Formats: sequence, structure tokens, C-alpha cells
Amino acid sequence: MHRTTVVPYIAQRGETDSRELSPPTGAMDDLLERRERALALVGSAMEQLAEATALMPLNGFGFTSSLRKQSWSSLACRPDEVRTRAVAEAASAFDAEGWRWLMDHSGMSAVMTADDKREIQKDLATNPLPLTRENVHATFIQLFGQRHEVFRRGVVELFRSLAREYRSHSAFKVGKRLVLPQAFREAGWNGFSSARERVDDLERVLCLLEGQDPTHLTHAERLSTELEARRRRGESEHETEWLTCRWFANGNLHLWLNQPQHVERINALIAEECGASIPHEHPRRTA
Repeated sequence: MHRTTVVPYIAQRGETDSRELSPPTGAMDDLLERRERALALVGSAMEQLAEATALMPLNGFGFTSSLRKQSWSSLACRPDEVRTRAVAEAASAFDAEGWRWLMDHSGMSAVMTADDKREIQKDLATNPLPLTRENVHATFIQLFGQRHEVFRRGVVELFRSLAREYRSHSAFKVGKRLVLPQAFREAGWNGFSSARERVDDLERVLCLLEGQDPTHLTHAERLSTELEARRRRGESEHETEWLTCRWFANGNLHLWLNQPQHVERINALIAEECGASIPHEHPRRTA
């Protein structure tokens, strides 16, 4: 009977037969070389991704989020497709964060109402306009061309957005005290309340009433930035020439207009914008 020779795992003397188990030297060298090159490329790619993230306008959160959502399963068989998709997602993330940065740190925000900003944020979340020099210039030219109309509309939007349950809020005009409910959260401004944008609207209105250009205010100089900084320091009040501001543990922000002429002129603008749609307010009945 023919017997098949089987290489024993343990030799008779209890030692491994290294002559039979040695791997092909050429294949092993090639495998180890590819490993070193692959790890070096991965390290280099991560360094480049980190560098790309650092170039994003707002810390690259949108960019890193898009990377996490990528489908990498096609990388081995369709690398060009994966690369094209990743670059497109990176461009979209950069464009969205870039427009947000411009809104916060340029004069763009000064000629936009809170409702305008809310609509733009919706567009940036789904289909941001490419951030090109031509688009930026065209947007600024359009906004500045409509700044007087936007100013009047901002006054009316601010007046209509006030919570009606507060006695200091008239149904048809602005009073001395304005209340922005749930303006703050623990981390800062409450993004769901649009309170920060309303404060920016009010500051822009007062600047224009005083003959000042609100577009010259930097991000750090805005009242909304100052209120947030003071609240984080544990303070609860801030007063300027035009406004007295107080905030409370429930997150509400109360604003008092210090200049009576500002109240009168704001109400005149509201009447001019709304015309006869604002009826005369009847006095409250008392029990």
C-alpha cells in the first residue's frame, strides 16, 4: 500500500522542523514592504485630512461629519468614484461653513434680518451656494442695495416676534421693555429661539436711528457677543447708552430702551411699513 508522507508538527526530538515550515522569502519580503508603505500612506492621508480640517472656517465640524458619512466600501474597486464623492462633500461642507463665517464676521449679517438668516441657514444645511468670489460679491451687492428695505422689515419682524404674553408688549407697537423668552441656554445663546439674531436686529435699528453704520461693527463689538461673554462670567446685567439688559435663570432676556425718542421713532417706522394694517389699540379693561 502506498503511504502518504505527512510532515510531523513536532519532530521526534520535540523540536519544530524549521526546514519544512519556512515561508517563501520573496513573498514575505513583498508583503512586509507593502505593509510599511500602506501604513505610511494612511499616516500621510490622516495628516492631510487633519490639515484640511484645520483650514475649514469653523473648526471643520461639517467636514469631519461628511467623512464619517462616506461609504468607503467602494474604495478598493472604484477609488475614483469615492474620491470624487469625498471631494464634493468636502466642498459642500466648506461652502456652508464659509458662508456662516461670513455672516458672523463681516458686514453681511448687519444687513440681514433674523428671518433672512434663518432661511439662509436652511439652504446651507441642504444645498449651499458655492463659495466663490463672484457669488460673495454678488450677495454683498444685493444685500447692501436692499439695506433700507431690510432695515424697515427687520423692525417689523422684531416687533412681531415678541411674546404677546408679557404685559409690556403691546399687540401693535413696541414699548419701552422688550422680552426675549428662552434666549439663553447653559452653553450660550439658544439657537432655537433666534434671540441672538433679534438682539442684532435691535442693535442695527438703534445704530441707524443714531446715524451710525452697523456694518462697521465687528463680531467682537456686537451687543450679542458682549451679553454672551458677561453671562458666561456669571453676570446678570449690562447697560449701554441705549439699552439696559438683564437676563435670568430661566433663560429669558429683558431689554429696556433707555431713550424715549427711540421708542417713538421705532413705532413710527412700524406704522410706515404696515400702514393701516395696524389698528388702534384699545385700553385694557380692569375688573
